[in-house]
Amino acid sequence: MFASLLIILVLPKTDLGLTKGLQFRPLSKVMFYIFVANFLILQQLGAKHVESPFIEFGQISTALYFAHFLVIMPVTSIIENTLVDLYQINNKAK
Repeated sequence: MFASLLIILVLPKTDLGLTKGLQFRPLSKVMFYIFVANFLILQQLGAKHVESPFIEFGQISTALYFAHFLVIMPVTSIIENTLVDLYQINNKAK
């Protein structure tokens, strides 16, 4: 449980986007809404009994929770930065 709070301290280092703010980053918006859905699923699973299907769903959702901060957010930022760079290069050539 401490790791879920500690992972939020890593956010400034994992967000590699050149633009700050989701209004100009459509892929990050989609990933944020997926994160919110995963968070709501974790809330519901936390209220369930410790039984076979809920344990596996909880483990998968927990892995996605931590992967969002450590893997998905940096990869999405790199993809968006690359797309912005390609757009700028193509517009300078015209």
